[in-house]
Amino acid sequence: MSITQEENLESKFEKKPIGFMRSLDQVGATTRFELRRNVKNGIISLFVAGFTFLLSLIINIITERRLEESPETATEYITSYLGMISFFILIIATIFGGNIIALDFDKQTGNLLFPKITKGRLFVGRLIARYLLSALAVIFYYILVVIAAAFKYTGLPVETWASLGWALLYTFLVLSLVIFFSSFMKKTSTTIVVSLVMILMVFTLGGTILTITGVEIEPLFILTYYSNIITQSFAMPTDRFVEGFLGGGPHPGGDAPTIMQWITPSVGGAIIGMVIYSAILLVAAYFLFRRRQQK
Repeated sequence: MSITQEENLESKFEKKPIGFMRSLDQVGATTRFELRRNVKNGIISLFVAGFTFLLSLIINIITERRLEESPETATEYITSYLGMISFFILIIATIFGGNIIALDFDKQTGNLLFPKITKGRLFVGRLIARYLLSALAVIFYYILVVIAAAFKYTGLPVETWASLGWALLYTFLVLSLVIFFSSFMKKTSTTIVVSLVMILMVFTLGGTILTITGVEIEPLFILTYYSNIITQSFAMPTDRFVEGFLGGGPHPGGDAPTIMQWITPSVGGAIIGMVIYSAILLVAAYFLFRRRQQK
């Protein structure tokens, strides 16, 4: 962010009503400023959504031609586009959350902002703007999928909108995690790398460890577990977990160790879990941000 841009933002915080109305005005000004500031990233996120959809479309076309048949239902067709939705959401979250706080300390722009507006109001305004832009990219992806499905099927499943709702809630959760790392990381690039490693490796491997150890506890503390409901919401399974054998089956000399794999959280568990998870991450991020000092 340039010095001129920061000075323009400062001017919005001067000569405003005192008290609650001033707080709302500053949050609103910050939100509007962040929306304009991230127009380029917003366009990039839409291109990412379009590119992801295009790749999925090509895969579906090739698959249908080789099998010489299309999915029987619109539900099957739509879910075929959601196989990479969690990874897509991760990319979107890092685009908008990676520099939300770290940039102030990396570029030393906090010296211009912090005396003019409290960190709390700045944090809320930025969070609102970044989430709105992230949600727009996710919604755009779903619109493309729905349009493609409408050309092939006469009716679209109402569960599509429920799936979109879960995707938006999961987007908020992943964005909260990226913001948490941004609150104490020194550089935006470090925030992005750590966020990718946590999602793609730590949480994924953590879930695998729980599965192979046969632990029956539902992994509500594994962030990536919540992404399963985005696709499973089209037809929630009666049994949300499956039991199997380590290594594929019973050993000739006796029973093989069992494994327990959870398929998806319940509706109530997903809502409560993601809301609480997000709240903890954002509260922690806010307090770390407030205690962080500019050099």
